[in-house]
Amino acid sequence: MRLYLIRHAESENNVLTQETVHRRKVDPALTPLGYQQRDLLARHIGAETDAAGEGYGITHLYTSAMHRSLLTTKPLSDALGIAPKVWPDLHEKGGMYLERDGCTRGYTGMTRAEIHASFPGYQLPAEVDECGWYDPKLGLEPEEHSLQRAIRVAWTLRSRTATDDVIALVSHAGFLNILLAAIFEHLPSHQYSKIYYHDNTAITRINFHQRWTTLHYLNRVDHLPSGMRSF
Repeated sequence: MRLYLIRHAESENNVLTQETVHRRKVDPALTPLGYQQRDLLARHIGAETDAAGEGYGITHLYTSAMHRSLLTTKPLSDALGIAPKVWPDLHEKGGMYLERDGCTRGYTGMTRAEIHASFPGYQLPAEVDECGWYDPKLGLEPEEHSLQRAIRVAWTLRSRTATDDVIALVSHAGFLNILLAAIFEHLPSHQYSKIYYHDNTAITRINFHQRWTTLHYLNRVDHLPSGMRSF
């Protein structure tokens, strides 16, 4: 089984600074640059070879339920001719929350109807319902909760080792970091003791074999001109 990990394109929150962080959005869209990045990503994966010289040959496409990930996945889905499946466990560390005046509030995320309206054809699991998909009582997701998600996703992927599936996941920098740690059995570990970083729309390739797991490459952004790369 072959796995491609892809970070979403540049979001409105990615361009915030210390002076503008108060404008942070719960579920941001993409920036104008982000829309260009996602289109170049889709064009590259749909028509070119990967950094190992092979056609991507993606057979299964999954995305986080966060808006920036859903948006990034749309042209990729069109280029591949694959209906994306929403996998809520792929959401960013921390979840759906805002901090204001010392208080943290959780939010539900997009509802089933909202996703269907904006992204027709996306396949949704039952846990995405008319109340959204994130438990607002969690507020800022606890660290141990995000680690459990990463381990759960890693084990689900590992269960498909013996297949010929070629899977692409569109997710987030923080979650992809701990997912890689989970895949290579580096969890539990001290937070930020090692970081597998991904720039916007970066691609990482992993091959699963019966006896071992191989990291072929990490954080490739060859599809973007240097002036369009961001993190």
